Amino acid sequence: AGQKAPALLDAIATAAVRSGLRDFKPQNLANTAWAFATAGQKAPALLDAIATEAAPRLRDFNPQDLANMAWAFATAGHAAPALLDAIATAAVRSGLRDFKPQNLAITAWAFATASQKAPALLDAIAVASVPRLRDFKPQELAITAWAFATAGQKAPALLNAIATASVPRLRDFNPQELANTAW
Repeated sequence: AGQKAPALLDAIATAAVRSGLRDFKPQNLANTAWAFATAGQKAPALLDAIATEAAPRLRDFNPQDLANMAWAFATAGHAAPALLDAIATAAVRSGLRDFKPQNLAITAWAFATASQKAPALLDAIAVASVPRLRDFKPQELAITAWAFATAGQKAPALLNAIATASVPRLRDFNPQELANTAW
């Protein structure tokens, strides 16, 4: 809603941590982390508790929840290497079959942004993305290219395919997407 409510968010963080988060479903955990990151609300104890609760339960997370969780921690700038390692393992184990283009792009972006090394995950994202690039929106093409470049992950087949998919669609790219793709 764009409404700042730091006192409410602080109270929610305190109540959630106090509850132990055991009754939170995977989507509740991912959405809570996402909400605090989106609001720019610092809540290190909450994010630590979410990471602790989520990591052993990631097999129950759907692709959107996994992507949102990784995005939230990267956006919040909250280090959670064990959680990100567990997300990478869960995503690779899933084969990324049910990941939509947005999930693939956001996950790659999150790992690059967090400077979290995950070569097996990025390799799997590259393989899963190439045949589906025509379904990627310009933003998804741009942040995927940016993520692989930023992570220093060699993926010539992916980057060549992004170039091929992007050229006829460049008029649809906004300036930020053009800059990210060029990066």
